[in-house]
Amino acid sequence: MSGYSIGQVAKMSGVSKRTLHHYHAIGLLVPAGSGASGYRLYSSQNLLVLQQILLYLQWA
Repeated sequence: MSGYSIGQVAKMSGVSKRTLHHYHAIGLLVPAGSGASGYRLYSSQNLLVLQQILLYLQWA
């Protein structure tokens, strides 16, 4: 499966890796899958969800 690594998503979004791990732990942003190495991979859809989460946080 191809996708974005947690480091790539963190860099693109400005959100820390730790925050992404937390969002996964609470079920807010579940990665689309994992690569052969077992690392989390995020899809374009995951990026849209993350964008919505960040928007909602700005409104809070």
